Amino acid sequence: MASNKEEIKDSKAGLVANIIGALAFLAVGICLIVFDAAFIAKMVYSFSILGLGILFICFGMYYMIKYFFNHEYIRITSYGFTMGVILVIIGAVFIINADVVSTFIDALVCLIGVVFGAVMLQQSFALFHIQRGSWFLSLLLGIATIAGSIYILLTPTKIFAGDMISFIYLIVVGAFSLFSLLLMVIGLNDHKKDSNRIYKRNMEESPVFAGKNTDDSIFEDEPAVEFKEEEVKAPAEGSDDLFEE
Repeated sequence: MASNKEEIKDSKAGLVANIIGALAFLAVGICLIVFDAAFIAKMVYSFSILGLGILFICFGMYYMIKYFFNHEYIRITSYGFTMGVILVIIGAVFIINADVVSTFIDALVCLIGVVFGAVMLQQSFALFHIQRGSWFLSLLLGIATIAGSIYILLTPTKIFAGDMISFIYLIVVGAFSLFSLLLMVIGLNDHKKDSNRIYKRNMEESPVFAGKNTDDSIFEDEPAVEFKEEEVKAPAEGSDDLFEE
């Protein structure tokens, strides 16, 4: 009997990147409010590009190594190696031209916020697919994140210039991302529990499992057939019976 449980695969690399990015947004936003904003902004402009470049290179190497270890090259539609190469190149460019890239860090932060919003939208679609009511909340969080990121991107607001709205933006995006991820984890756990419950119930209600097979003939005792062995007597020594027809 085929199982009706649905297998849902997740990407560990994407999950780690989501958590790290959300925590970074949340931590930077809180530090900008609590500590000296000018000092934190200087630290961010100095090391954020370097750290982001190293992060891109690490994830690129991960995808490249995974491509060979998982034998993804046997599938024509698998582009894990290509993605890894692109990420490594982007990371290297960030590190080599850190001074140039840092001038676009505000726009880069907003673009990362848009990516977080898109991830939330994807999570809402997944929750809707597995029939979890929290999908609508995740959808609202994703739309709000994308809208806020576009607003910050189109306005002359500088993320690290001491504007309170930009600090709140960082905290909200990080919190929304983590909360949406939490909704996804809870939804997947509930889905697995429901699938296991339905599978066990179907197994218990099946005739074979319950011992209610409609064809009971296989359990009936088959009639015993006795075979009598006829004793074959060897002809006596000197007798002519051996040659008689």
